[in-house]
Amino acid sequence: MEQDTIRTIREAEQAAEQIEQEAVRQGEAAIAGARADADAESKERIAKARAQADAALAAAHAEGDEMQREALDAVRQEVAALREGAASRADEVRRLILSELV
Repeated sequence: MEQDTIRTIREAEQAAEQIEQEAVRQGEAAIAGARADADAESKERIAKARAQADAALAAAHAEGDEMQREALDAVRQEVAALREGAASRADEVRRLILSELV
């Protein structure tokens, strides 16, 4: 009877040890899985943020290019207006010089 009790206790201890080892293995597997999931999520978020930043940068470049075009057009128009004004004044100056000579 004593032998049976000792054997039963040893078997229970061995079963408890096996359960504990299995729990440790499952816990480690769960932690590894969570780390892998977190790493994948982190990489996905970083990639998404980079894509958004690239899109914003491209939009800023496009907007800057458009602003440059508009500014260049405005300068060209102003230069054309100044040239027209200078041409009309040149005609006036010629007439004035001719009138003074005559």
